[in-house]
Amino acid sequence: MATYPYNYIDYQVDRDARIATVTLNNPSRRNAAPTFAEDQLIEAINAWESDDNVKVVIIKGAGDHFCAGHDVGAYNEVFKVGRESRRNLRDSLVAQREVRMATRRLLFSLKPTIAQVHGLCIEFGNAVQVCCDITIAANDAHIGNLGQTAGICGITIIRLYMSLIGHKRMREMMISGRTWSGREASQIGLVNRAVPRARLDAEVLNEAKRIALLPIDGLVAGKAYTHMVYESMGYGASFTENSYFHALGLKLSFEPDDFAFFKQAGKVGMKEAAAMRAKRYAPLGGFGADDERPIVED
Repeated sequence: MATYPYNYIDYQVDRDARIATVTLNNPSRRNAAPTFAEDQLIEAINAWESDDNVKVVIIKGAGDHFCAGHDVGAYNEVFKVGRESRRNLRDSLVAQREVRMATRRLLFSLKPTIAQVHGLCIEFGNAVQVCCDITIAANDAHIGNLGQTAGICGITIIRLYMSLIGHKRMREMMISGRTWSGREASQIGLVNRAVPRARLDAEVLNEAKRIALLPIDGLVAGKAYTHMVYESMGYGASFTENSYFHALGLKLSFEPDDFAFFKQAGKVGMKEAAAMRAKRYAPLGGFGADDERPIVED
């Protein structure tokens, strides 16, 4: 097994309940995913798929958030975004493909999965919850794809998003610079349901225990059949599309008055670049959770 700086994926099994729990563990950075997050997630998937003591898996975040996305500072260095790349196109395509292996494996895992979402659920976090069988969110969670505003504007696993929320809401999510609350996400089908934060742990655990009542062979057979349908709907292809176009999306040309997020981050640092981006959105209602708009006005 590979050696990592720390365990971003904390994997535990309750063998009596036959429930595994994956905790995304980087709370000081809002559970931002490091460059080795995908490798650790694949190791966890391999572990639960080979363990007959596991019938269902809960994925949640440590601390106040589910996952705020990738650690863009680390990925900026890996992919050399916003500066002259040391990678040729071939290497970039391979690297981008490998980054998306984990979420593809998650979608096609043979064990049922439940995402327990609270706080921020952005980009990689959103992809993880979408690839789980069931998502239960806190009412006040913030869900979206804010990283798309760095310039790529919609290069992600859009087949899955369109199937869940339709192409218009998918496009809004990718280009508006807004998030949706857990309550709003439940209204449009992005998550299964939303509950008060205080009830979230109990609600998810109860759901997992209900699933664990079923025979393991039946659960696995049902997932395998579901995967065949996923393939016929093009879900598997979405990860390949995302990989290859993401490699191209990181090579964008910007006009003089465009805001090149990663280029600015290379000059002034991620924190200052994020502040510069927020300033651009301020006259228009704000960025991210600051500009959440109710789908149905009360």
